[in-house]
Amino acid sequence: MRVGLYGRLGGGNIGNDAMLDAVMDHLRAWHSDATLDFMCEGPDEITERLGVPAVEMHWLQSRKPARSRIAQKLLTLARIPVAGVIDTWRTARWVRRHDVVIVPGAGVLEGTLPERPWELPYTMLVMAVSGRLFGVRTGLVCVGGSRVEERAIRLLLRAAARLVNYRSFRDEYSLEVGRETGVAAPQDKAYADMAFWLPLEVTREPEPKSVGLGVMAYYGSPSDRSRADEVHAKYVDQMKELTRLLVQSGRSVRLLIGDRLDEEVAKEVLADAQGAWAGLSRLPVSYEPFSSFEGLTDQVASVQTVVAMRYHCVVAGLKVGRPTLAIGYGRKHDAVMAQMGLSGYVQDVRTLDLERLVEQVGELEADEAVIEKTLAERNADNRARLGELFRDLSDALFKPVRGAVR
Repeated sequence: MRVGLYGRLGGGNIGNDAMLDAVMDHLRAWHSDATLDFMCEGPDEITERLGVPAVEMHWLQSRKPARSRIAQKLLTLARIPVAGVIDTWRTARWVRRHDVVIVPGAGVLEGTLPERPWELPYTMLVMAVSGRLFGVRTGLVCVGGSRVEERAIRLLLRAAARLVNYRSFRDEYSLEVGRETGVAAPQDKAYADMAFWLPLEVTREPEPKSVGLGVMAYYGSPSDRSRADEVHAKYVDQMKELTRLLVQSGRSVRLLIGDRLDEEVAKEVLADAQGAWAGLSRLPVSYEPFSSFEGLTDQVASVQTVVAMRYHCVVAGLKVGRPTLAIGYGRKHDAVMAQMGLSGYVQDVRTLDLERLVEQVGELEADEAVIEKTLAERNADNRARLGELFRDLSDALFKPVRGAVR
């Protein structure tokens, strides 16, 4: 069986690649005879890591950028119509070569971060239409969703989701929104984020009074495009101040990332802490580079509590069993924290109260034993539900007879 994996993979996002690892674990165990290849953001990284063929998801990815920002914008606008034609042909041609095409997790039905209609929303629709035309079974596996404000993106994502043969969602909120907007069918299910399926070996002991602070290259929502730089600068300043407040409260801080893009923010926060530190002892703020979900969970294991913004940094804290506070920019943070029994520990990034956040870290430390017990129980439940997901996925897409739309 020829299986294609499609989506934001290999592009430096640790969470997206964790979703891929979970699906790959299933394919190796249940469908080891399948021939795999990819259409993704980082084809070279995927081929190097997995040893399978991969091509770029969007033609514009391979175009060299212009030297100036204004010239780059004008060049991109001029290329968009050409890119639409080329990507339609490339995507359809790629889909046609397969029996099954899978989009493994990620927030492909969300509208919480800046995105252009002609990028993933359009090419995912082409993927779904091509599957229908060529008899290729397609599936959105355990994806995240939200209410999408931008009309063009909303229509494209809705059409793509309705055309695939299989859909499943990572949380009840995504499923609820899917049903309200006509994306999800009555028989579609919510399971859990697929990162909870991955094996975990904790070999490090947490340092007392230590906080893993997950930072992010945050530029706001799609409606913030006109002031994205302003939003980003304000957020980075808040992370610098939060780091200082945590150090002043007697805690050490380990900076964490969830995407390659986040590293610059981590370095900027670290540099600010170094400039402000006047003590004679070693600076209680650190950052160690890593590039995988396994590396992230290893770092998380070394701290007592986690405060994180990027979604899979939050998931990593919960998976390792560390008391965690989420700085949210979408309802997915509320959903996963409620699912794991920590609904009282979410702050919206747009109304962030840093002093209250430091107080909440103290509350998490005080309730550590109870929280760890609850997280262990919820993690076990998540693995059981994801086992059901993979059985359902095989029934829907890998049976010899092509199934009807679910």
